[in-house]
Amino acid sequence: MGHFFDAGEFDSNDLLLDIGTGTGIIVHTISPYVDRAIGIDVSSSMLNRALSRRTYNETFMKCDARKLPFLEDTFSKVTARMVFHHIVENTQKAMEECYRVLEKGGWMIFSEGVPPTENVKPFYVEMFKLKEERLTFMEEDLEELMVSSGFRIIKKLSYWETRSSIRNWLENSGLTQEIQDKIFQMHLDLDEQGKKDYNMVISNNDCFIDMKFVILAGEK
Repeated sequence: MGHFFDAGEFDSNDLLLDIGTGTGIIVHTISPYVDRAIGIDVSSSMLNRALSRRTYNETFMKCDARKLPFLEDTFSKVTARMVFHHIVENTQKAMEECYRVLEKGGWMIFSEGVPPTENVKPFYVEMFKLKEERLTFMEEDLEELMVSSGFRIIKKLSYWETRSSIRNWLENSGLTQEIQDKIFQMHLDLDEQGKKDYNMVISNNDCFIDMKFVILAGEK
């Protein structure tokens, strides 16, 4: 979260829109530093959790990122952290909407997890098919998504969450035990180059990997 927050250079004059806000983590984190923060999501249950912690300058709304109910040039900052992989249809339209509602000179801060190398992309795609319907991006795909919508990339950062426990991730995934076991075994069966790409360590009946994330800041 720290890298994402720092990339936004948020200030007290900002009007923030958070795309796919979920339980409101981004809004709750950033709202003390901006004038006002609005979070949108398509999930009522997620929004109810966000609303339970709402503060005076936070607003939460149910709507689709591909059809935002805001005028052009409304926001100074738009955020989308670990959201766009869920927008499996008309993904470019969602990015175009983010561009549309930003004021001239406004920033979008955009982050996604990516496979660490092209070599493990097929594994990454097949593994996540067992978990959810989603898109898989490489770093260049994220840049293209923003640039094609009109953004000028002004910041790019890659960072790693090291020694991430696959057991812990799966136990908190909400998946059935059968699917958890399949995904865990897929990690154990990964070829030697794939294990090297993930800096994988197998220890104490767990599997630890380094997970890669990309943060982009684009200016309108």
